[in-house]
Amino acid sequence: MDLTDLRIRRRILLGLAAAGFFTAATFMPGATRAEEKGEVAALFTGAVTQGNWDPPGYAAFDKMVKKYGFKSSYIEHATYEKAPALLRQLASRGVKMIICHSSGYSAAIQEVAKEFPDVQFVLYSYAASTGGLKNYTAWSVNWDEYGFVQGAIAAAASKNKHIAIISGEEIPSAKRTHEYTLRGAKALVPDIKMDAVFTGSFTDVAKAKEVATGVILRGADVLLPSSDLADAGIQQAADEEGAHTIGAYMDQSASYPNAIITSTVLNFDKAYDQMGQLMTDGKLDGTIYQMDLANDGWTLTKPFKHVDAKVETDVFALMDKLAKGETKPD
Repeated sequence: MDLTDLRIRRRILLGLAAAGFFTAATFMPGATRAEEKGEVAALFTGAVTQGNWDPPGYAAFDKMVKKYGFKSSYIEHATYEKAPALLRQLASRGVKMIICHSSGYSAAIQEVAKEFPDVQFVLYSYAASTGGLKNYTAWSVNWDEYGFVQGAIAAAASKNKHIAIISGEEIPSAKRTHEYTLRGAKALVPDIKMDAVFTGSFTDVAKAKEVATGVILRGADVLLPSSDLADAGIQQAADEEGAHTIGAYMDQSASYPNAIITSTVLNFDKAYDQMGQLMTDGKLDGTIYQMDLANDGWTLTKPFKHVDAKVETDVFALMDKLAKGETKPD
């Protein structure tokens, strides 16, 4: 091929690019490598820019896909009812790993995963079982100890011996958290009173605030949020009504400094990094990986605010015993 031919071919390629026949990814080596490794996708119950559950989960997902060079996509506001259809659509178009960021997706995964044995389905939050499916792997937060510890915090901080936990939908992780929050509270204050409410929504901030205001009027002075995006309503009510609360899943102390005692912080980065590594190595195999105090699955922020220093000392001593197996959340 002579120099004139090369010039002609170059003009043709430039003309096609200008006309939109090629995308930027066509010329990007990184994008090509991502295509070769396959696409991973994620489902989120809400928006990845709002709330305290989906944003840190998405941030960990984004870090993972960049580190391991995957092509990626995600779906926001993916309801549990629509999840089976969404999972089938993603699997049918060739997505290699689909991550579901809520325990509420577990039923949909068990329904769909058996239809696509070559696709890896992953859940983050809570799973009691993967139904024997080798292509359904889970990272399961120990909501028993999580609930137990936050119950102990609330009981220790409550002057009225009256606390409340407010959740969204009755998904598996929320039910476990309610049960063990009461156990943790009663372990510290046997005669504690606890209101437990499901609002039916993870996104209705106004409803969560209304419920929170109601339980404060009934005497609850420490409120535990477990409603994801709607947690803002609970924390706002506590802040405005002189009650106390905690941050959930990430450090929220700066948002409600007058009300938040401490925040639970889940180690999303660790879980998502493990997903990416195991997917890369071809080692996703249906295992349930526990995320607990013993393996740095979650922790609390320090220092505690609005309570005696002894509360922080006692709570971290309890967490240390739980991590070492010296006590059980029951």
